[in-house]
Amino acid sequence: MNLKNYIKDVEDFPIKGIVYRDIQPLLEKEYVFNDSVRRMAGLVEYEKVDYWVGIESRGFIFASALSMSPGNGLKLIRKEGKLPPINLVTLNYKLEYGEDTIQMMKGKGKVVIVDDIYATGGTMKAAIELCKMAGYEVLDTLCLVDIGIEKNHKTKCLISY
Repeated sequence: MNLKNYIKDVEDFPIKGIVYRDIQPLLEKEYVFNDSVRRMAGLVEYEKVDYWVGIESRGFIFASALSMSPGNGLKLIRKEGKLPPINLVTLNYKLEYGEDTIQMMKGKGKVVIVDDIYATGGTMKAAIELCKMAGYEVLDTLCLVDIGIEKNHKTKCLISY
């Protein structure tokens, strides 16, 4: 099954000159979503994973689904102010057009960080740093779609543009 057939291109969104990759059609069909999650799991050594770490917000979708199949746990990376202020690690980082702040709760274990889209790599790099600061060992990084803005990255992506 060609998963690209289930990703809709939206021209000039959110700003002119950008092509937004809308994953909602992929999520609408259970068998397509299930296939994408199964194939994503096959890209990493999931037997060694203690937790799948989802990056807010669409990374939650795939990390949650991945955690159910092999029976591993789930951890969340949230934007500032979305988690109770107990045992948190905070990281400020630069985006292509500004700055952002992400947080997660401290812990231990081997993790795979999951997001939906890999673009410039800034959020994934920040997520790796945050996980390490919080006490986790990062085994791998995983995305559904690589839109090809940053070349030569190590994140494993199921679909490439």
